[in-house]
Amino acid sequence: MSSAQSATRPATPPGSQPATAAPRDALRTSGLRAILAPRSVALVGASRRNLALVANVRRGTGEAVGIHPSNSEVAGLPCVPSLSALPAPPELAVLAVGPATIAASMRDALALGVRSFVVPGLGVESGADGPAAVRELHRIAEAFSAAVLGPNCMGSASPDSPSAWLGTIPASFLPGSVAIVSQSGSIADAFLALGPRYGFSGVVSCGAELNRDAADWVAHFAADPATRVIGLFLETVRRPQAFRQALRVAAEAGKPVVCLKIGRSEQARRAALAHTGAIVGSHAAFSAVLRSHGVLQVDDLPEMIELLGVFSTARRPTGGRIGAVTESGAEAALLGDHAERNGLTFPALPESIQRRLRADHPLLPTSNPLDPWAIAEPVAAFSAAIQALADAGAYDLLIGQVDLSRHRGETEQTWCGAVVRALADAGRRTNTFTAVTTVHQTDPPEALARYAAEHDVCLLKGIGSGLTAIARAAAWSAGAGLPKAAVPPPRTSDIAGGLAGLPAGPLSEFDSSALLERTGVAFARRLLAESPDDAVEAARTLGFPVVVKTDGPAHKARAGGVMLNLNGPEAVCDAATRLAGRVLVAEQVAPGLEVFCGMVRDPVWGPVYALGRGGTQVESTTPVTFVGPLTPELVRLMISRSGLETWQSPLAVALLAMDALARGAPRIGEIDINPIVCAPDGVARAVDALIVLTADASPDKDSP
Repeated sequence: MSSAQSATRPATPPGSQPATAAPRDALRTSGLRAILAPRSVALVGASRRNLALVANVRRGTGEAVGIHPSNSEVAGLPCVPSLSALPAPPELAVLAVGPATIAASMRDALALGVRSFVVPGLGVESGADGPAAVRELHRIAEAFSAAVLGPNCMGSASPDSPSAWLGTIPASFLPGSVAIVSQSGSIADAFLALGPRYGFSGVVSCGAELNRDAADWVAHFAADPATRVIGLFLETVRRPQAFRQALRVAAEAGKPVVCLKIGRSEQARRAALAHTGAIVGSHAAFSAVLRSHGVLQVDDLPEMIELLGVFSTARRPTGGRIGAVTESGAEAALLGDHAERNGLTFPALPESIQRRLRADHPLLPTSNPLDPWAIAEPVAAFSAAIQALADAGAYDLLIGQVDLSRHRGETEQTWCGAVVRALADAGRRTNTFTAVTTVHQTDPPEALARYAAEHDVCLLKGIGSGLTAIARAAAWSAGAGLPKAAVPPPRTSDIAGGLAGLPAGPLSEFDSSALLERTGVAFARRLLAESPDDAVEAARTLGFPVVVKTDGPAHKARAGGVMLNLNGPEAVCDAATRLAGRVLVAEQVAPGLEVFCGMVRDPVWGPVYALGRGGTQVESTTPVTFVGPLTPELVRLMISRSGLETWQSPLAVALLAMDALARGAPRIGEIDINPIVCAPDGVARAVDALIVLTADASPDKDSP
C-alpha cells in the first residue's frame, strides 16, 4: 500500500456514532465501484484452499495482500498476519473466513476505514452458525454505512482489475460493454465462460444481498461510462420501489436492460370476481413493471446471451432493412423466413450496384440476400458482395449468414474469416450495424471471435434467435412510456371518502359505473328499477330498444342475468319479472368493437392496468399490461401495442380514469370495464363495469 493511501487512515476508529440509516427504498450505490474495481484489496483468509480466489485478487494493476496468521505468502500473494498490520487501508476487504471470526474481521477492517466488502461464504456450508453471523454482519455494516456484496455469492469479476471471484476466470473473459447482475452464482459464472464473443464491464453475483441488492447494481452500471447494456438475472426482488427506481435510472441513461427472471409460473390462478384479477397474476405484474420501464424480458439464457450481444456493439441496429450474403440458397430461405417473422425486410439492390456486380462477377445472382458460393473464388466473391451491399447505402443492417464453427476445415475457415473482415470494414466505413448469423451452436474459432469483438461485428448463434435479437434491439427505445415529470396526485379525495364506510367486496354495477362516470368514462345511459312497472317506465324514458339486467356485482355471477334488445313494454316487463328484484335498465348500444380495460392492485407492485379485446374474448386473448401510475405517454403506448389507435381518445380517458381512482382510493382493489363498445359511428361507450373494494385502506407502499 502506498504512503499516500496511508494518509487516509482515520486517527481513531470511526463509527462511535452510527451512521443514519438510509431510507429502505433509496438506491445505495456507495462502495460498489470499490467492490467491482478496487485499487487495493485485502483477502482475509487467504489460503491454499481458495487458490482461484487468491489468483483472482492478484489480477490487474491493483495492489493485493492476503491476511494469514503464519504464512508470508500464498501462491504468490504476499501476506501479513492481521489487518492491523497493513501499512494502509485497502479499498476492499474480502472476508473468506467462517462464521466464528467473520464479524471480528469486519470490525477490524472498518476500524482501518474500509467501507467495501465481499462475503463469498456464509451459505449452507456454514451450518447452524451461519444465520446468526449474517445478522451480525448486517447490523455492523449498516452502522458504518458499509457496502457488502454477498453473502453466499461467487463475488465480482472485472477483466482488468483485482476480482473477488471464487471460481476460475478464463483468459477469454475480455473487457467490453456488457454488465451482468445475477442473483445466481452459477449463471454469473456461465457468462465468464462465454468465450470472447463480447466483453464485459463487470459481472456481479449478488447472492443473498446483505445490504446491496440488484437494484443498487443496476443503478451503478447505468452510471458507468463503459457499460452499454445490463443483463439482469433475478430470483426475487427485495425492494420493489428501489427496483423500479433503478430501472428508471437505466432508461434515463439510455442503457438497455435485458432481464431473465425465474420462478414465474403461477402456482394457481386465484379466484377473482373481476376478469383482471384472473388474467393479471404476479408474473404478469412483474412483466408489466419491466414493460413500463423499457426493459427487454427474455425467457431463457441463450435468448439473453444473443440479445446482450447485439446491444454490446457500438453500432446498434437502427431499422429493419437487411442487406445479406449467405453461403447457400437454403440458408438464404431460412434467413428470409425468420426475417419476415420478425418484421425485417430485404430491399432489392439498387440497379447501379447490380450492374457493378454483374460486370465483376457475371454469374453472381444479384438478388438480396446475395449467394456468392461457388460463383467465384470465395474470399473475393464474398468480399465483393459485402462491399457492394455497403456501397448501396440502402440497408440498416449488414448480415453474413455463414456457418461459423471451429470444427470446419481450413479452406472454409479462410473465407469465413474474410466475411467477418469484410463486414468489419463495411461497418467502419458506413457506420452500419454488422453481424454474422450461423446455423451452428458451437463456438467460432477463438481468434476470429476476438477479431469480431474488437471490430464491432456481432456474432450470433442461430438464424432465428439471431434475427429475433436484432429485431428486438432495433425496436427498443429507452423508457418510451416514462413520464417526463412527476405525476401529480389525482383529485379524488371525495370519492375515497365516500368508500370509507362500505364493506369489502364488489360494488353493484350501477355504483361501479357511477364512480367511473364521475372520472370521465362515457357509459350507456341506464336507470335503476325496483319493480317490473318501474322497469317499463325506465325503458320509455331511455327509448327502445333496451337491455335489462340484474344489478349484480360480477360478470361471472350474472350468467343468464342479461336480456338484450328488448323492444317493447311487454318484453321489458317480462324480463324484469323473470330476473326478480332490482334491475338495471340501459339503452341498447349499436354493435361494434368490444374493448376491455382493467386494473388489479398487486400486493408487491401496486396497480397494474390491462387493455385488450373485450366481451367474450377477454380471457382468451392476452392483454397489454403496464404498471401505474399511468401517464399520457404510457397510455398511448398501451393503446398502440393493443392495435387500438383508432380509439385513442375514449380509451385514454378510460385508462386515466381508472388510474385516478386506483391512486386516489386505495381501497379499490380491482376495476373492470368490459366491454367498451366502439361503434362504427365513432362513438365509444362502456356498457358494464365492476369495482371491488378491499378491507385494507392503506396507500400502496410502492406508489411514487
